[in-house]
Amino acid sequence: MTGLQGIEFVGQATQRQNRRRAMRHWNTPLHTKRIETERAVRRFIDCTPSYYRFWAVADKTTDRCLGLVNYHDGHIRNKRVAIGYIVDPAHCRQGVATEAVSAMIRFCFQDLGLHRLQAFIHPDNAPSLKLIEKLGFRREGLLRENLRVSDEWRDDLLYARLSTDRPADTGSEGRR
Repeated sequence: MTGLQGIEFVGQATQRQNRRRAMRHWNTPLHTKRIETERAVRRFIDCTPSYYRFWAVADKTTDRCLGLVNYHDGHIRNKRVAIGYIVDPAHCRQGVATEAVSAMIRFCFQDLGLHRLQAFIHPDNAPSLKLIEKLGFRREGLLRENLRVSDEWRDDLLYARLSTDRPADTGSEGRR
C-alpha cells in the first residue's frame, strides 16, 4: 500500500457522513482538510521506530486500506509502548482488527522484545474494549480527564498486557 492510499483511507474516514462515529474515539481532532490528512500520513511514514510506528491494514485481495494499527509513546529503555488501531466502519466485526492487532502484539513482544503493552480506551468504546479484552489485556483503571482533544477533556480506561501474560486464544494469535 502506498502513502497515497493511506491518505485516501484517513481522508475517507474523516470525510464520510458518519465520520464523527468513525473517529469519535481517535486521539486527535477530525481532519477537515486534505492537507491535514496528508501531514498526518507523512508523520505515520516518517516515524522513529523506537518511539512509534504505524502500519496500514490492507485487504489481502485488493490491497485497499481497511485501517491502521500502531504503537506509540515508546519507552524502549522500560520496554513499554501504548498501542492504537482504527478500522473503517464498513469492515468492523469481520476479524480485521483482531488479526491486525494480534500481529502487532507478536511484533512488539517477539521482534522488539517489549515487556508491556498499554491501551488507553474511551469508556464508551465498547467494540474496542471487547477486542482488547479478547486479546488478553487486563483493565488497570480509569484515568480521569487523561486526554485533551480540541477543547474537550476525555477519560480513558487503561488496559495492559505483559509479555509474561498467557496469550489470549483469538484464533489468529499463532498465525503469520
